Amino acid sequence: MGLNDFLKQNSFELVRKIAHGYSSEVFLAKHLPSGNLFALKVEKEKSRRVKMLEKEAGNLLLANSEGIGPKLFAFDPVERIVVMEFIDGIPFNKWLEKGPSKKQLALFVKKLQAQAKKLDSLSLDHGQLAGKGKNILARKAGKNFEPVIVDFEKGSQCRKCHNFSRLDGFLFKNPKSFVSRKVKQILEIQE
Repeated sequence: MGLNDFLKQNSFELVRKIAHGYSSEVFLAKHLPSGNLFALKVEKEKSRRVKMLEKEAGNLLLANSEGIGPKLFAFDPVERIVVMEFIDGIPFNKWLEKGPSKKQLALFVKKLQAQAKKLDSLSLDHGQLAGKGKNILARKAGKNFEPVIVDFEKGSQCRKCHNFSRLDGFLFKNPKSFVSRKVKQILEIQE
């Protein structure tokens, strides 16, 4: 079969590619009967990651149990496709560049830290909350923004959880990081 057959059988229409990585691609797709938008994560044929999308679906389902991450709608193990909620947001680092207010950022960080603690309590280590912040999206919610953690394919329910401590280091403790410097500048945190 393939992606085109999956789209046809499930009444989806591709809108555009929104992300691509070593093992997968993510597409924005419109569900034709409802008009709703979804994100379809499709494993590349040459992917060497074993059970990558099974892990993504399982980890996302667990995270969703605490209201974290995009909602999982479907997983097709034959076509190697995960269907999830489309998050209309921007990567955290790009949002920081736009200069959120102190109040907006403080609320965002508080909610993000709460999500990291919940992931730790679920024994689900995301594994990629640091770096450039591309796995944390800022979604508009009224006058504020809410954090949405995405991309759970490298997450683990077996290794020791470090979500909160990694996030703390990412946000506040890396002097060479744009994100850390900008967060401390906006929140007026002294060294």
